[in-house]
Amino acid sequence: MNNATTAARYIRNYWDWRALSFDGSSAQQQSWWQVYNRALGATGPLRILDVGTGTGFIALGLARGGHRVTGLDISPGMLRQAGTKVTVQGLTLSLLAADAIDPPFTPASFDAIVCRNLLWTLPEPARALRCWHRLIRPGGRIIVSDGIWRRPDFSGLVTHYTRLLVSALRKGRNSIPVRFELAYQPIRRHLPHFCGVRAAEAEDLLTGCGFTRPVRHEHHFPHHPYPAGYGSHFFVMSAVRP
Repeated sequence: MNNATTAARYIRNYWDWRALSFDGSSAQQQSWWQVYNRALGATGPLRILDVGTGTGFIALGLARGGHRVTGLDISPGMLRQAGTKVTVQGLTLSLLAADAIDPPFTPASFDAIVCRNLLWTLPEPARALRCWHRLIRPGGRIIVSDGIWRRPDFSGLVTHYTRLLVSALRKGRNSIPVRFELAYQPIRRHLPHFCGVRAAEAEDLLTGCGFTRPVRHEHHFPHHPYPAGYGSHFFVMSAVRP
């Protein structure tokens, strides 16, 4: 079993567990939809693949805007939650359980690919972006968002593991920080951006995989979409498949 396959198994198991408690209503959700729609720059319906869709945070808003959206995720548990939302909201949205690194579609299947906070957890982000490049029609675009989620320095690790120990003592093995650590500690060395992704790194990845004209869009949020102290160096970036 290779590193990517092993990582995928750990990642899938963790996000299946997180599915029921992952998200609820968010005051920021409307802002996210507006920023992503603005980054798409479209005047008509598009064929969009939302990679790492989770419970449909971005996909639902794009579908509500009239786009033909396919949501893809490695976690069946996440997709079940997304499917419930699709039914309740009466939307048309396709959902598929598959690995983001190599989605099972033919070349030029989509006008756009979007992904929110996914690059950090990919074992092979460049390979994934090259695959996504093939799936986008010429002239289409990609939109990615990410940020720095963990501190890589030693002092940060000490603080992190102190908080983890306290959480384990208070809430037990099934607290989110403990379960996250159990899932990701064995595979973190196989994730090149485990601590997060800076905009400059994302731009290098995109241009290195054949995308052009990178543009940032996070300034369109009315205020920072994450709690204080979380998601530093956050960005939303679009680029074009020439």
